Amino acid sequence: MIPFRPNLDGYHDVCDQVIHHQRRQAETLLAAQQARKDALTTREAFEAHRAAVREHYLAGIGGLPIPDGEPRPELHATVTRTLDRGEYRIELLHYQSLPDVYVTAALYVPQQLAEPAPAVIFVCGHSDLAKAWTQYQAVCVDLVKNGFVVLAMDPPGQGERFQYWETETERRIIGGCTTEHTYAGTQFFVHGASVSRHFTWDAIRGVDYLCSRPEVDPARIGVTGNSGGGTQSSFLMLAEPRLAAAAPCTWIMTLDSYHQTGQAQDAEQLIPGAFVHGPDHDDYLTAMAPKPVLIGAAAYDFFPIEGTLEALARAKRIYALYGAEECVDIAIAPTRHDYSSELREAAVNWFRRHLGGLAADFRTGTPETLPEEALRATPTGQVLDAFPGSKTLFHLGRERVLALRPQPPAEAEALRALVAAALPLGDGDRNRPIHPRIVHESLIEGYPVEKLFFFSEPGICVAAVLLHPRGNAPASRTDLLLLENGTASMDAERPRIEGLLRRGHRVFVFDPRGVGAVESRPLSGGPPHDREWRLGCDAMMMGRSTLGDRVFDVLRAFDYLRDGRPDIDSAAIALHGVGSGATWAWLAAALEPDVCAITVEEGLYSFRHLATQHFYDTRRYGFKNLAYGLLNHFDLGDLLPALAPRPVRVRIPRDANGEPVAASVYRQRVIDEARAAGRLPVGWEPDLA
Repeated sequence: MIPFRPNLDGYHDVCDQVIHHQRRQAETLLAAQQARKDALTTREAFEAHRAAVREHYLAGIGGLPIPDGEPRPELHATVTRTLDRGEYRIELLHYQSLPDVYVTAALYVPQQLAEPAPAVIFVCGHSDLAKAWTQYQAVCVDLVKNGFVVLAMDPPGQGERFQYWETETERRIIGGCTTEHTYAGTQFFVHGASVSRHFTWDAIRGVDYLCSRPEVDPARIGVTGNSGGGTQSSFLMLAEPRLAAAAPCTWIMTLDSYHQTGQAQDAEQLIPGAFVHGPDHDDYLTAMAPKPVLIGAAAYDFFPIEGTLEALARAKRIYALYGAEECVDIAIAPTRHDYSSELREAAVNWFRRHLGGLAADFRTGTPETLPEEALRATPTGQVLDAFPGSKTLFHLGRERVLALRPQPPAEAEALRALVAAALPLGDGDRNRPIHPRIVHESLIEGYPVEKLFFFSEPGICVAAVLLHPRGNAPASRTDLLLLENGTASMDAERPRIEGLLRRGHRVFVFDPRGVGAVESRPLSGGPPHDREWRLGCDAMMMGRSTLGDRVFDVLRAFDYLRDGRPDIDSAAIALHGVGSGATWAWLAAALEPDVCAITVEEGLYSFRHLATQHFYDTRRYGFKNLAYGLLNHFDLGDLLPALAPRPVRVRIPRDANGEPVAASVYRQRVIDEARAAGRLPVGWEPDLA
């Protein structure tokens, strides 16, 4: 049914428009952030800034599981096996970072210590083997042979802590590790948190454990790790004041240099709002100023070395306020993305000098490592086998969701303001004139058809195909139709479109940004770290959402039909959404009271349901129809007061797994709950036929 050809039939190149639009936003936000930091010329001003950055970081991840100053639960640390390695021993152990949350670890202890020794907490990057990966074992062995007690932990989703493990079949249901992190992380984002709160918390409790050991001097504890471990090291540097030194490797760069790469990262590496308030990567370094921090970098990394050097330069300016420029430095290995022997040697020497008071003259070799099975702290190598009742990231996230009790207003205007702020709707101007381009007109099987596009906001083209009833018969109403893949799916959606036309409706098949004829080009990374993930994550770090941006586009499409088409009855414009389009339609209709009727088909019926189900359909649900923190404010059913008393039709609502929700279940969980709370007008409810 006459879809667009590439580049809007050759009129406008749209494949990069969302990417470039975000790039301009990022540059503006990061420039403003850096200008604030450039103005920090005293220790007092910097320390106020550092405190604010930490506050923003904690707010972005949803806070630590137990806030500062509150009692922490018992660790219940248990050593399950000890390996005698001659110069040192390895104690295989687990502790509980929270009740029933088991963290598996290996503690490397030098033999025959005469006094409490310095210690290093080793946080693992993205290897499924985690603490047992040969590269990571080598770091721990070099450190322990240099007199350090070392605690190497398994992060969630790695080592002995697979989060989606089926004990009966001994198979991993979701994986590998980065997929696990993002699978759980998407649910966390919906309720305004990040799985990184638990990665960081597990490491904080690891510091607690080190402080409990008589072999450890609590005043001399450092942290290191690379890649995802570099991320965790950086977060710990910001969150844990007891650290005395750090060596984050192969992650430090700048947000600006990261954004230019087009790369995606997994869920625990992303801090909502970071482009607005920080932390940028230099903030992780200066979080410890004037304590010693070494950046470990790889010259040929996919994380750009240019950003790493810029972060170092920024950090040195802050360290200079303390007269301690030499306490922040860099080691660059001529390698790709690894915790290489060069970085291992540099980190050991950094800790020798700053924690051990020793000469930085260590030279590494080829440390002897062990097979994965030898470093198991549990009998079979999986916590969920050893402790069937233990909690995973999913359980922790569900507990948080169930504790949320948002009280959205029942008054329609107040509810609209809440939705606009929560999405957030952004700063687009609905009063900006629309200048449409009608690029093609034709008659298809008797239906007059127009193809057109316009700018929803500067730099953002949106597109549509407008189909009129046969013979230019008067239309009873105009349906603004939002399909999962927009105009690109018109052939597949032909029965639906022709059904509306036969009922005498005019049909406006609309493509908001990044959909259909205005789809963005592919970005690096495969599922789940695909184009929608990358663009959605970047928007989240800018304090925006791709969902909010698309809802704004839908409102602009409504504005065009209402104000820019004298042939359309402005009082008879309806919204009709299918799949992700159902979410866009529901939210846009809640925001725009002049929409005359709403139909949603095959859309998610509840954000809360999505966030509380162990498994969900990642093909259906992601940043295309979700946004950070929405459940802190409302669920979809809470918006009924903003839709009433207009006709609302809900057809085949879907649950978290994409399964149809029976009308009786929808009525009980959505309509009856709203009515019991006094949120629905007497005699009104959605049509579930």
